[in-house]
Amino acid sequence: MQDQAGFSNVPGSGKIKVCLTGCSSYLASVLLPFLENDPEIEEVIGIDLKAPGESYKKLNWIKCDVRDEGLYKHLLGCQVLVHLAFIVMPIRKESLALEINIEGSKNVFRSGVKAGIKKIVYASSCAAYGAWADNPEEIKEDFPRRGMPSFYYSYTKAKVEEFLDEFEKEQAGLIITRLRPPIFIGPKINNLVREMVNSRVFFRIFDRGCKVQLAWDEDVARAFYLAIKKDFPGAFNIGGEGYLTQEELFELAGVWTIPTFYRLALLMSRVLWNLRIFKQLSPGWIEVMAYPIIMNLDKARKVMGFEAAYTTRTALVRFLEEMRKKRD
Repeated sequence: MQDQAGFSNVPGSGKIKVCLTGCSSYLASVLLPFLENDPEIEEVIGIDLKAPGESYKKLNWIKCDVRDEGLYKHLLGCQVLVHLAFIVMPIRKESLALEINIEGSKNVFRSGVKAGIKKIVYASSCAAYGAWADNPEEIKEDFPRRGMPSFYYSYTKAKVEEFLDEFEKEQAGLIITRLRPPIFIGPKINNLVREMVNSRVFFRIFDRGCKVQLAWDEDVARAFYLAIKKDFPGAFNIGGEGYLTQEELFELAGVWTIPTFYRLALLMSRVLWNLRIFKQLSPGWIEVMAYPIIMNLDKARKVMGFEAAYTTRTALVRFLEEMRKKRD
């Protein structure tokens, strides 16, 4: 029988068992409280090589690599598979990132089908669209995904979706939801935005129309929660409305900037990355700032009923407030 969430469960059970890859990730730490507090979520099988930072009553952590051929055994009995495991921030060995992100994701999806999973919720990204000069002012979900070959994160996000295009055609009855958030921020996240706003001085690319769209972490987690609870096949842009220019972002953060040509900024980032002075800002992140990737959010609002509590601007303002509280 079908329950209100849209799952085929044992008659009368009304319980959902979820598998969550990348359960030690930052996004998982924000999503897990949603699942922990939902009486319909019976158990969460967490797949990761690292244990989550906090304990949850419903979470059963299993140490397993997403590339493991025996992964499917841990997914048996689950109705929903949420795939978050991904190398996001740069690592020195990019070949490993490619293997984990692309081949690992393929193995996760195939394992899910082998285990009888009925729904997959995949954490894609706005980066799958790529930063290109001919991007429209607002990108809708049906716009071509053009991953950037020189930026492993964009490239791998697009490649995984390319695989899913064919995979879902082969799997009749399998629901696949792809959520494409922009960079998201929250009180404890350690990413590129934190490195930028923590800097006393930073370079500003003045010869490109750099704009950024952001999302608050709880908004992103809530979108995943909605996709777990109800059936929304297809791709959905999620995030905060609006965008910030570089000038607005640095002004809000109180960061002094040095005006720099794009090509010089890219060269500087390569040098500083190779010298290991930059920990988050690999050259690929400069390349993805060359042209805007601003997403239209209408589909998620109309189909999923998703409305972000924070705009791009208000998300950054709250982020800065949380950082100031910690410093004080």
